[in-house]
Amino acid sequence: MILIKKVINDWFTGPDGKTYDPARALWFAGILTFLAFTGHDLYKNGKFDMVNFGIAYGSLLVAGGAGVKLKETTEPKEKE
Repeated sequence: MILIKKVINDWFTGPDGKTYDPARALWFAGILTFLAFTGHDLYKNGKFDMVNFGIAYGSLLVAGGAGVKLKETTEPKEKE
């Protein structure tokens, strides 16, 4: 249980490990939503296009990573 809390804390907080970052949470929520809609479409239509999935999923990962990197200067820094 402690490991799960640490992983969640590391995923959703900035470099200081205390301040929660909305950009990271929204990035995670967007990916989960994308996967849910993909699963629903697969269930309804029975077709899966790996190329389009890969392009869309990769775009989500790149855009989210770029968004987090762009706002890096506004995050609280880790105390030494």
